[in-house]
Amino acid sequence: MSISIKHRRSVRLLAAAAAATAVLGLASCSSGGDGAVGGDSANDADAPNATLTLYSGQHEELAKALAAGFEKDTGIKIDVRAGKDAEMVNQIIEEGDKSKADLIITEEPGPIAELDSKGLLEPVTKEALAEPDRRFVPSTGDWLPWAARSRVYFYDPALISEDQLPDSILDLENPEWKGRFAYAPSGAFVSTTTYLINTIGKDRTLEWLKAIKENGVNERSNGKVRDSVEAGQHEFGLSNHYYWYILAKQKGGEQNLTSRVHFLNNDDAGALMLASGAGVLKSSAHKEEGQRFLTWLASADGGQKIVAEDSPQFPLAAGVTSSYGLPSIDSLTFPEFDQGSLEDVGAAKDLLKQAGIV
Repeated sequence: MSISIKHRRSVRLLAAAAAATAVLGLASCSSGGDGAVGGDSANDADAPNATLTLYSGQHEELAKALAAGFEKDTGIKIDVRAGKDAEMVNQIIEEGDKSKADLIITEEPGPIAELDSKGLLEPVTKEALAEPDRRFVPSTGDWLPWAARSRVYFYDPALISEDQLPDSILDLENPEWKGRFAYAPSGAFVSTTTYLINTIGKDRTLEWLKAIKENGVNERSNGKVRDSVEAGQHEFGLSNHYYWYILAKQKGGEQNLTSRVHFLNNDDAGALMLASGAGVLKSSAHKEEGQRFLTWLASADGGQKIVAEDSPQFPLAAGVTSSYGLPSIDSLTFPEFDQGSLEDVGAAKDLLKQAGIV
């Protein structure tokens, strides 16, 4: 009888131990690093509670809209720290492997390409890089092109007809254009200068910059270039397309504007299409969530939809149409080059100083 009681006690103890082990196993699985968040790919153990830190050089409203959209679709929060491209990039470089940033998005290709050249970015997944227009994907594959802006002329048709506009921005150094156009030494102007250094050389680029200073009116900002042309103060101005489309939407349509926008539609530097970039920092503790953001940002149903609805920039995923009435990117002709080749923004800034523009 005593043997039977001991046996039953042993069985009960073994069963209890097995149950406890099973509970512990389930708890371990539910909190492990291979659990999916929002029904997608694997994430870190604390992924549902992780907050990604995004350093943004983009327009703050767009950056916040992207962060909100990503959280809505995945449950992963993003803390946006906004500033200028140069500020964000310099901060990451200074912070090094102790950077607080998990992600960066930039307005221009040069700054993020600079981070890439210093080995600070994690390679982007093939899945994400397969989504945008291939013409904008950098050769390194270390950052994602997710939107683009075209260099254009804004012009006043009451002062100059469209067919009279110069076919090349290099022609702006000619005496005939003195006092007739405006420009601004913006980030895109720096990118254009970098592109010219790479294609026609430093000496020739410096000559052109000096002539631009002599012939043009420096309005300091692209918004001021747009507004001054709209007000009839200049025949035309060199700028980015999206400033004009912002104003057109604010005014209820382009028919309510005096000025017009002209895409050069050729292989000239004045027709440059410049990519905005996004990348995951190698120093990030949440690389998988960061890569998930890039994949979402590149997706037609994710970030590209927000770009199309909330910004007059060109979305880069196939089949996504801007709500701002932009022409199809496939209908435009522009120089094709490696966007990552614009990483040396320092050389361009030096030339701008030498030319007396900044």
